[in-house]
Amino acid sequence: MWSVRMRASKIENEIEKHISGAEGIYNLAETQKALKQFFKRAIEHPNGLPDRIILTIEQIKEPINKIKSLPIKTLFFKSSEEALKTVKDKLIQLGISEKAILSALDVIKNNKMRGATLIDSITGNRLEPNKQRGVRVSRIQMDKKTKFKILRKIKNLSSDPQRVIEAVTIASKVSSANGIIAEICISDNPDYTTGYLSSKNLGYLRITNIKKEGETFGGRAFFIKTPVDLEKIINFLERTPVIVI
Repeated sequence: MWSVRMRASKIENEIEKHISGAEGIYNLAETQKALKQFFKRAIEHPNGLPDRIILTIEQIKEPINKIKSLPIKTLFFKSSEEALKTVKDKLIQLGISEKAILSALDVIKNNKMRGATLIDSITGNRLEPNKQRGVRVSRIQMDKKTKFKILRKIKNLSSDPQRVIEAVTIASKVSSANGIIAEICISDNPDYTTGYLSSKNLGYLRITNIKKEGETFGGRAFFIKTPVDLEKIINFLERTPVIVI
């Protein structure tokens, strides 16, 4: 099996701006098709045309872990204020402080990162070693049977079901990591206003209207219960190959 990854970016004012990313685990016959799809995504992304596209193909030699997909539920909201209030309430119920929640939302709204920020669930401090790069969940794929099952469930609820598949895959790996309590994600696509909140206890909650249409901010935050072996968590998220079933 091979890990295929894409990262597209653009240099603005001498700063690298993240445009889009994608990845999966494929057999050799599927890899060429995946590369074409990832390239197409990079050049047609709503965030604009990148001036750098990096495609990485890496053979996986270690055993691939299998983890269960989080159950999916969609919560409908009329406004971003209503959506974010519900997100905050549910995070507080998980034992995450209001300070940590505000810290995570501040990073998501004001920092363009390739990966996720790691937030101490009590103090709200950022824990990722590289504040510009963040931590990127990598070497992941969803089992085809699981993918079709989810597609049937959400086909009438989402205009972009493939995006949901990819997000559930990431969220399932993240929630399986020891020390991570929950994740919040808001897409940086200006035309995509559905985000998600996920955890072992909550499952994968799709949150409609988590931001207003046209807003370009977005990102991911993982809430960490300290003390914890941070290096071990990051290594799992970035290096351990996982198939979601």
